[in-house]
Amino acid sequence: MICILRCSGAALLLAAAAGPVGLPAQDHCGERGGEPDPGMLVSAEWLKRHRADSGIVILQADRTRAAYDSAHVAGARFVAMSDFTTTRGEILTELPPVAQLEALFESLGIGNASRVVLYGETLPVTRLFFTFDYLGLGDRVSVLDGGLAAWSDARGEVGTAAAAPAERKSLRVHPRPELVADAGWVNAHRKGRNILLLDTRSKEEYDGTKAEEGVARPGHIPRAVQFDWTTTIAGGRFRDKGELSRLFAAAGATSGKELVTYCRVGTRASAVYFAARLLGYRVRLYDGSMNEWSGRRELPVVGGKP
Repeated sequence: MICILRCSGAALLLAAAAGPVGLPAQDHCGERGGEPDPGMLVSAEWLKRHRADSGIVILQADRTRAAYDSAHVAGARFVAMSDFTTTRGEILTELPPVAQLEALFESLGIGNASRVVLYGETLPVTRLFFTFDYLGLGDRVSVLDGGLAAWSDARGEVGTAAAAPAERKSLRVHPRPELVADAGWVNAHRKGRNILLLDTRSKEEYDGTKAEEGVARPGHIPRAVQFDWTTTIAGGRFRDKGELSRLFAAAGATSGKELVTYCRVGTRASAVYFAARLLGYRVRLYDGSMNEWSGRRELPVVGGKP
């Protein structure tokens, strides 16, 4: 399964390099046509060679449809972030039930033999990657290196007309709940020596000096390290593996630690989740994030306005 990624306004580029850091990443989907497995990233040239292959599904993930209607990879289908997230009570941007996700992806033409290609706005795409990973399909998902901009530069075919309705496929998923953390799990494990909590928000949000909608008590989870998700990107692209490795090491990541990413509602955390997976770290995403944590008075928060 392959995915393409395009940023809103600027293409998001994820740099591939050989060999994972730490524990092995689960990003191999076998060889295709005699070529090595593309892993979590594919180039525009790779996509040009394989776009018409049987089973390839290209999805553009964005918050709204406007960018897709303006221009998209020819043959790509659109999926809104609201289609693969839900609200539970007052907790925003949660994973929908497995059956709902399965039905959504089947309706987009994704089946058991499919390889999906995603692109679109950065955070919807990384959130969608996390969703596929949670469903046990992460080893069949990649991101187009450079997104739509790279596709256009490579003279890939661009369209404006919506793709024809997909032929519904049968998809069997294998959920991996161990990739998702909840408040109870985080509270029980946050003091562990082999757990590294990464708060992917801005320093002001981490410190609690900037108010956030849906965050009842500003601040951060005790022992969490601030790791602004935007630091993983430079010039509209994800930094290369060497640079990412240095960023994670500076935050305290090692091969023996399990990383847990969180933010306000679990969206920005997905970008750092993706980068950690790219490097081969064991990683979970705390889906409820500060939206949930701060609303539960029994859970501690550090920081906040004096």
